[in-house]
Amino acid sequence: MALSVIQSEAINLADTFAFTGPVSFSGTTTGAGGYTQGTKVSPTSGTTLDFTGIPSDVKVIHVLFNEVVTTNYSWHVIQLGDSGGFETTGYVSAVGYPGSGNSYYANSAAENNGLKYMYNTNYAFSGFATIMKMSSDQTQWVMWSRCHCANTSYSYATYSAVEKTLSGALTQLRLTNADARTFSSGDINILYSA
Repeated sequence: MALSVIQSEAINLADTFAFTGPVSFSGTTTGAGGYTQGTKVSPTSGTTLDFTGIPSDVKVIHVLFNEVVTTNYSWHVIQLGDSGGFETTGYVSAVGYPGSGNSYYANSAAENNGLKYMYNTNYAFSGFATIMKMSSDQTQWVMWSRCHCANTSYSYATYSAVEKTLSGALTQLRLTNADARTFSSGDINILYSA
């Protein structure tokens, strides 16, 4: 295909191209996806952390954890929210977690009040959670997480997944825990894509 055709017409993705020399393009690229990074938070107090203002067309959200520590043991969860607030029930799931040595544990399916992402936070932990849209109306979501202890003297990790249907479009998410444990150090951020 001649370069003049590329310059003057939309590219048909069914066509085959072979570029043999330097090529430059100008103009605005549209339709190309990418991630928007949130503002990194380094909490040293408080029992909850909220990310608000999530765009209405978001399809995937990643929550990233780097050496996060809280004041004591507790299950930590991610809750989804819409314009009516955060939804704290309807997160039925099972959780698997390798422990020290070769031990492995699995909880029976239960209401966890959110996506469980870590328990043993007396030690620093790192990992991620991914939240993916299942429906075009922004209400049905699937979430999973993988976190591990970032302390070389302690072996601990968690694997979790859950589905959640909201009463309205997703606009926010919250990190919290079951026993009012306070964040003391570490970094948390989100990445999202439409």
